[in-house]
Amino acid sequence: MCSAPKMPDIPEPEPLPEPKPLPTPQQAPPPPPIAPVTPVQAQPAAPAPPPAPVAQQQAPPPVTVQSTNPNQDQAIIKRRKSKRKELQQAAKGAGALRIPKTRSIGSTPSGDTGSTGLNIPR
Repeated sequence: MCSAPKMPDIPEPEPLPEPKPLPTPQQAPPPPPIAPVTPVQAQPAAPAPPPAPVAQQQAPPPVTVQSTNPNQDQAIIKRRKSKRKELQQAAKGAGALRIPKTRSIGSTPSGDTGSTGLNIPR
C-alpha cells in the first residue's frame, strides 16, 4: 500500500539586509524679519457732491390705433375637441415613439421571421 506523500525539504531563506537609515529632515531657514508697519493717519472723507436735480417728466399719453378691418382684430375662438379626438391624437403621439417590428431582419425567404427573435441579420 501507498503511504501519504512526504513534504519536500525547503531550505531556510536568507536573512534580509539591514535597511538604510533615512536622511535627516532639513529645516527651512527662518523667514527674514519684516519691517514694522507704521499706522497712517486717516484723513476725514470729503463731503459728497449734492445730487443733480432730476426733472420729473410725465409719460406721453397712450396712443390708440384704429384698425381698418375690425373683424381681423377679434380673437379667434376654436371649438373644443371631443374627448375621442383628444385620445386619438394622444395615441398617435405615443405610437410615433414606438419602433415597428420589421420582418426584414432575420426573416426567411418565405416571409417567416424564423426562429430568431433577435434583430440579427442572417
